[in-house]
Amino acid sequence: MSGSAQDVVRTQLHEVFSGTEDDARARRRLESRAAGIKALGTWHATRVVQECREACGGAGYLAVNRFAALKGDSDVFTTFEGDNHVLLQLVAKGLLTDHASEFEDLDQLGMVRYVTNLAVETVIERTSAHKLLERVRDLLPGGDEWDREAGLLDSEYQLAMVRFREEHMLAGLARRIKRGIDQKRDPGAVFSQVQDHVIALARAHVERLVTEAFVDKVRTLPEGGEKAALALLCDLFALSTIEADRAWFMEHGRLTVQRSKAISREVNDLCRKVRPLAVGLVDAWGIPSAVLRAPDLVG
Repeated sequence: MSGSAQDVVRTQLHEVFSGTEDDARARRRLESRAAGIKALGTWHATRVVQECREACGGAGYLAVNRFAALKGDSDVFTTFEGDNHVLLQLVAKGLLTDHASEFEDLDQLGMVRYVTNLAVETVIERTSAHKLLERVRDLLPGGDEWDREAGLLDSEYQLAMVRFREEHMLAGLARRIKRGIDQKRDPGAVFSQVQDHVIALARAHVERLVTEAFVDKVRTLPEGGEKAALALLCDLFALSTIEADRAWFMEHGRLTVQRSKAISREVNDLCRKVRPLAVGLVDAWGIPSAVLRAPDLVG
């Protein structure tokens, strides 16, 4: 999941600091992408360690299996180099102020004032949510027939869904901030009261970046077993992302109950297809045997 996204960060890091693309906006994009991927990556690692520990039952508490040490490290990583929620605030700030040349100097109140002066219509036009909705509909057989299961594994459909969610959230957040300021409320209080929206937008943004990076990576691979395996993982990540936030998609008319259930069935089917490949996928990381110190589990 994060491997493809981290490859993009490494590429951008090289471009920015080698002089290939050394400008303020490129540095801001790099900072925002790195912050968001760090937040979601470390949260994901914590969940994975906990899931593995529980799956091992009582053996998961044995020191030789190292889950306690791994869990301790992952807990630290969620705050190391910045608390994850603060980093997501940075990501959202970048999305709201990416047209402001004084980005580096904008504190919380400065960001709020900028958004106050930003025409909401401009945000909506830039996000083009209505165009994305049309694109999602075009990708589904039958146009408005949202209950059809065909198309779930179409990467263009998956990308359209996560892009629509991000851009709809961005326009909605701008509206909420502007509404509060128009009511002459304290800018700091306004921003504090939309934190749920800020964090949700940042998470949606990073998940869109990761999905795009994953899809792009799979598309560049030559045909063969490696591409087929990674394509399964890519579909699993994209559909799991949509499934995890299906309440939002249903609230905003992007999923019916029937299609939501179809996505869950597809996710379960993909898990069954990935399971026989699990050992090979882990071995592909080239983990040294000395690190695998749990004979009862890996034997």
